[in-house]
Amino acid sequence: MQCHPSPTLSAPFKADPPPATIQPLHGLAPMERLMDLLQEVRHVSRQLQRKARQLARCDDEPAYAEVLHAMLSDRMRSGDARMRIVCYASAAELGVPVELPAEHCRQAMAGGPGFALRVLFWAAHRRMQGARRPRRQAGE
Repeated sequence: MQCHPSPTLSAPFKADPPPATIQPLHGLAPMERLMDLLQEVRHVSRQLQRKARQLARCDDEPAYAEVLHAMLSDRMRSGDARMRIVCYASAAELGVPVELPAEHCRQAMAGGPGFALRVLFWAAHRRMQGARRPRRQAGE
């Protein structure tokens, strides 16, 4: 199967808005906010996967992975603090290694974005760090 050259992502990826049920987070209990954020992360992940498959236009796994990584990086670079954390969690969910700049990590740790986003950040960060550690072989 022949693949087209990797597309350039000159325009930022524009996601469909998440379902209306996960838009308003004010007035909800912290766990409800967290569950809504998890739904949003899954929604963003599905959109990114679908768009990356379309842009890669083939079954070439490296091209798909490159496009997916570029799309996540673009969204994290151009998004606000909330979207950066949602995209970081999406990257962790999809197993795409991305770096969150130190300043963005500091903002998330300082508690600025709120409890649910802070929990989402820490869960994604822990998952991302676990994926980077070399796995031990049985018997070591």
